Parts: sequence; C-alpha cells; structure tokens
Amino acid sequence: VPLAFCSLLLVYVHKRWGHGPVVGLAAAALLAFMVSAFRMDHSWGPDARAVEDQRVAMSELGSIREATRGKTVLALGSVEPEWFRHLLMPFVWRYYLAGSVLVVSHDMEVAARAADFIVTHDRVESDALLTPGNRQVFLYDAAGIEDLVELYRGAYRRAVSGEPAARFYFDVYLGDDALTFVRDPCVREDAWLPIFVYVLPEDRNHLPRRSPARRSNNRLPLWVTDHPVLLDGKCIAILPLPDYPLSRIRVKTPYPRYRGIPTTDWKARIPVSR
Repeated sequence: VPLAFCSLLLVYVHKRWGHGPVVGLAAAALLAFMVSAFRMDHSWGPDARAVEDQRVAMSELGSIREATRGKTVLALGSVEPEWFRHLLMPFVWRYYLAGSVLVVSHDMEVAARAADFIVTHDRVESDALLTPGNRQVFLYDAAGIEDLVELYRGAYRRAVSGEPAARFYFDVYLGDDALTFVRDPCVREDAWLPIFVYVLPEDRNHLPRRSPARRSNNRLPLWVTDHPVLLDGKCIAILPLPDYPLSRIRVKTPYPRYRGIPTTDWKARIPVSR
C-alpha cells in the first residue's frame, strides 16, 4: 500500500510539474536511504567476530546441506553458551537444511533413531564425526548420538552440583555465563514447554548499542530459551547470559495453567550480582 501510494503521488507530481521535481524527489529518497542504511548498520550491525563466525557457519552449512539432501536430519542445539553469544541464528536449520527432512523431537535418543544424520554446533571427537575440518557446524552419523548425549549429561552434572537459584516448574541454576533449567523427573510433554527469561542490567548503557532495550524504560530485555531437551528422564535447557552486569533475572513459563501448574509455581525472580 505505501509503495502504491508513493507511485501514484509521483505520477501526479510528474503530470502536474513535469520531470524535474520527480528527479529531485528520487535523489532525496536515495540520500535518505543511504543515511538510514548507515545508521542501521552503526546501531544494529554485529561485531567483527560475529560476522566472521556467521560467514564460516554459512559456508559449512552449505556443504552439509548438499551431503544431507533427501536424508533425515536431527538438528541439535549447543551446550556451549559462548557459541550462542556470538552466533545466534534463529530458525537457521529450517532454512539452510532445505531439501532434508528435519526431525522435530525433544527426546534426543528417540529422535536420533529416526535420523540418518545429526547436525549441531558442538564438536565431539568420535568415529561418527563426518566433518572434522569444520569450525562452527558439525555433521555426525546418527550413531554419534551417545557422545552428544554425554555432553548434556555433563552439563546437567555441573549444574546440579550446586544449589538452584530458584525453584518453580523448573529448577534454575545460575552459572557464571549461563542459566541452566532442570526438571527431574520429566516427561515428554514438559519438554514442549518454552521458558522465557527477562534480564535487567545494572545500567542500560552497558547494553549493546544495537539493543532496542537500551532506549526502553518500560520493559526488560527479553531472552527466550529453546524448548528443553529430554534425556535419561530429565529435562535440561541452557541459556547464555549477556556479558554486561545484571541486577535481576525473571524467568517464567507462558502457560500458568499448563497441566494444572499453580499460578504461584510458574515464575521466579533471581537477584544477581555479577
């Protein structure tokens, strides 16, 4: 609608005042576009490390797509918070693995049995690793699921070695660089429950310059986890924390009446000093 309106307006201007004003408006529009693009890049553009990581990941995913075309692929998240912080690509699997059949299941071992390959950002040295030369994204034969499950088992053991910072529908463990959500015992329906996390910085000036929350005074920056992963009868979800100082974290599930959860049991506030 805006494009149609502008086109009709320019047609009217051309008929009314001739060719000159239209050329002037086109030049002004081009200048405005260039200034806007520069400011958007300055305000929102990723840093150099993120750009390089994205470039490498895109190249590796292109090769993996060709190798898995027509096959069934299980796409797993990462247990490494550092990867999320510098290379966050929502829905990247669905786009870059076009031509493959993606397995959607939060039960890792069950999903792996239905897959020909596994794609993840975590590297484990094993005979099932098919892309040992990659740096960001790795392809495994489905037999490699045991090694990858062991990564999550290790993350679980490290998290529960201390006391949880909060208890609600999930136990929340606060680490130096990540929040770990654990539910034990856990069933498949629990693994479909997303978790929402709001973080409040000590000073909004510490936020990245491209963050819209830096200019917002009425809401907290929002971080959203993926759905938890189910293994060994437990659910685990790992969410990286930003590297700027925080004063408070608020976590909740979006469905307070889900499976009869009391309203007092679906959110928690965590004071932070880091």
